[in-house]
Amino acid sequence: MRVTILGSGTHVPDPDRGPAGFLVEEGGARVLVDGGSGTIGRLARAGVDARDLDALVYTHRHVDHCADLAPILFTLCVPSATVRTRELPVWAGEGFASFLAALQAAWGSWIVPSTFPLRVVELPLDGPGRADLPGGLVLDTLPALHSAGALHLKFTAPDRRTVVFSGDTAPSAGLVDLARGCDLLVCECSLEDGQDVPGHLAPTDVAALATQARPGRLVLTHMYPREHPDGDVVRIASTGVPTLRARDGDAFDL
Repeated sequence: MRVTILGSGTHVPDPDRGPAGFLVEEGGARVLVDGGSGTIGRLARAGVDARDLDALVYTHRHVDHCADLAPILFTLCVPSATVRTRELPVWAGEGFASFLAALQAAWGSWIVPSTFPLRVVELPLDGPGRADLPGGLVLDTLPALHSAGALHLKFTAPDRRTVVFSGDTAPSAGLVDLARGCDLLVCECSLEDGQDVPGHLAPTDVAALATQARPGRLVLTHMYPREHPDGDVVRIASTGVPTLRARDGDAFDL
């Protein structure tokens, strides 16, 4: 399994870090996780044509995590040399189907497929969810402590390698359970300690998560601009869990 960081940033404009977006590849399948603005271009830089994606999975419906859904559908629906006919499945939390319907009502036929099925599977917001994905991947989910239908995601490959995405969240017992012993944890670290912004994690919270879950590697994403981000990375790594701050384009082979 390969995990590529397409967007390691936030909603704050940054020339080097786009909004959230990740690519999970396994068994020849390419699964896009989230996708804020500019994800299509960053996919292309990673050597992947958005028209070749096998599935979409979303942690939640905030703009910095799903803004490129409409552009992805647009590039799939507008006629080109290659016409997609195979299904595009989408997994997300409850409420996503009506969200997509509203997008399609706004943009019209440009993002309504006519040559391929678009299947939305909603996952529960009140307990665990599970789904079988392309490439033999198994997706397990638990509710995150955020809004807009937020979920934590765990992908398990046929060889039992695992990657977990926190999504946006406050400190969450569910995230500890899902991330326990995983090979790679891609975790938000939005805040500086002392900031009081609901629904997000600060370095002390991430350090506590690392201590309890003991992932094989911890990759920090979604860090709001701050004066000393490297110091936060060092503090979290002092738990004994190898930790780094993600950059757009980073790839991890599990």
